[in-house]
Amino acid sequence: MSSIIETIKAGGMLNETVEILYKDGSGRMITTETEPYEIRPGIYLCWCYLRNRLVEIPLNNIIDAVLTGNSYAPRFETKFD
Repeated sequence: MSSIIETIKAGGMLNETVEILYKDGSGRMITTETEPYEIRPGIYLCWCYLRNRLVEIPLNNIIDAVLTGNSYAPRFETKFD
């Protein structure tokens, strides 16, 4: 889990999108590109390109996260140190 969190934080600090693989509430495996904005206790707050909106994804549901190399202009304040 720590490598997933570190990847998300790196994306937020670099303004680089992160592709995540996660399990949704129905148990389906979803892959989407995201803009990282914040890690809250147990939650990843991001802009989801698949849904085209801000979403909260439980960290425990994220299986993999990779930096895409694609930059983004933040829509909101990013909260990563």
